[in-house]
Amino acid sequence: MKTAKSKRAVLIIISVILVAAGCFFATDLIRAKQYKLPPVFCVPVIEYENGSVDYYGLFYKVWEDYHPFEKTTDYYVGFWLVPKFWSI
Repeated sequence: MKTAKSKRAVLIIISVILVAAGCFFATDLIRAKQYKLPPVFCVPVIEYENGSVDYYGLFYKVWEDYHPFEKTTDYYVGFWLVPKFWSI
């Protein structure tokens, strides 16, 4: 009886984390791709000299590529340990 309750509790906690991660990913994906805005639910981890930034979120990452000569910013969204050319 006790193991069934603990399994159910673990399953609920894991499902809540996955639903939250999906919502965070969808929000940042829409902001980056549609509106060209930086992510909300990510933390800036690597900042480059040219103004580009790598953001890391819950199971995903966002690359902010700043082009200083053109003064434009492009955003790429992908998953951890996956190269940028496989972005979404």
